[in-house]
Amino acid sequence: MAAIPPQVRCYLPLTADLVHSLHETGSLPGDLVAFVVTESVRRSDPNGDEESWEFAALQDAAAHCQQEGQPVLVAAADVARDSIDDSGPTGSRVLVRGSVTLPRIASLHVGDDLVGEVSSVSDDEEIIELSWYDATELAEVRRLL
Repeated sequence: MAAIPPQVRCYLPLTADLVHSLHETGSLPGDLVAFVVTESVRRSDPNGDEESWEFAALQDAAAHCQQEGQPVLVAAADVARDSIDDSGPTGSRVLVRGSVTLPRIASLHVGDDLVGEVSSVSDDEEIIELSWYDATELAEVRRLL
């Protein structure tokens, strides 16, 4: 019996076109920029735990959306470890090789500015505020765009 490759939670910054593709075809075309908990992330916060490191990777993905001038929309997905290319720069940014299908999407995180809130950045800590949606709510997220 073949071993199942371990899964990695990654945070995929999405454009409106990618959301439409995911809704219409059930997959995101590869290769995709993603953010994951890397050794670099762990070293940057040695007293952190898995939850805080995951939050940091999610925030990096949200910040990437803002830097690209896109609405803040991030998909949390579980992908095979062997599809992650982390040979690029340090930090949480990686490349996911190949497509990501809808069943791999665990949740969607939408900037609060898209859901009617005044600001998507918290003044006190520069945290990008996000609303959580289940992957089954993809049509609702698409409508927000």
